[in-house]
Amino acid sequence: MIDSKYSEKSLTAFLTFYVRHYQDADLEVFSQYDTDNHDTELNYFINQDRNFRMKDIVPVLLNKHTAIINSLLDDVTVNAQLDLDSMDTVDKWEAWYRDQKAQLTDPDR
Repeated sequence: MIDSKYSEKSLTAFLTFYVRHYQDADLEVFSQYDTDNHDTELNYFINQDRNFRMKDIVPVLLNKHTAIINSLLDDVTVNAQLDLDSMDTVDKWEAWYRDQKAQLTDPDR
């Protein structure tokens, strides 16, 4: 078991979502919530492990980089006012991200 205050299901959903967006160079929303640049650290490790397939890289990140992931999620959940326990699927992260991107492109929303 990983050492995290977040559930493994929530962490796995987040990382699966996050790595997909990293691969698509589509992470700009996180810059407004990650006040300590933990996303930069996580991106570095994803880039170092880029030879892994998606199903293989998520467990590697969970096992090696839990502290950084926890810190990133701490910032995001506090600053975006998210309940991470409810964000336990990739689809929920995708819906949240689409909404956040829409707010960035339509500031009157």
